[in-house]
Amino acid sequence: MCGRYVSPDEAAIERRFHIGRHDGNPFPARYNVAPQQGNPANFVPVVRADRDGALEVARLQWWLLPFWSKEPRIRHATFNARVETVAKLASFREPLRRRRCVVPALGWYEWQELPGGNLPWYLHGAHGEVLALAGLWDRWERNGQVIESCTIVVGPANAAFMPVHDRMPFVLCGASESRWLDRGLTSSQEALALLQPNPEEALRFHRVDKAVSNARNQGPALIREIESGG
Repeated sequence: MCGRYVSPDEAAIERRFHIGRHDGNPFPARYNVAPQQGNPANFVPVVRADRDGALEVARLQWWLLPFWSKEPRIRHATFNARVETVAKLASFREPLRRRRCVVPALGWYEWQELPGGNLPWYLHGAHGEVLALAGLWDRWERNGQVIESCTIVVGPANAAFMPVHDRMPFVLCGASESRWLDRGLTSSQEALALLQPNPEEALRFHRVDKAVSNARNQGPALIREIESGG
């Protein structure tokens, strides 16, 4: 699955997706983003198409709150959507058809389960580029309160990473990325066809310090490679 990732700063996202400069307080990079509900200070940047089809950056809660929920919180975990069931589950079915986005990331963390304890690994683009993780978003509104939220779509890990962990997000690029963000695409099956296994040569991964396991820890030292025996 994907329960932690590294979010780029606003300028890097604008450059990567060719979005005009936003007037206001730019947000910094975050090196240990964790899913949460209810705190706008922890909302994450996503890229989506606006009503006119132009790309925009929005700050959303990373824990999808379906539009039909009776309450502003949902008990079951919706920060990931499994590709095998995303078109069937009520929480994700409509967003897959009409509210897709990408979650910009410098990389993400996965934990290898071992008898002696879980070991964190950091996955990132082969060239250090900003990645576009396939995501979905939704808009919840009740009694004047509005919450926009998102999830990251995950599937089987590629062959290179499978010995470490069996799941990973889908990284979109090129035509698949553009099509995923196209508001004119409303077919679930066509959208799912865009989610292909990540090429082994496109990603790199290495061990990182266990400090990343505590979401309160932040900073670029978290992504620094450590010796595999460390």
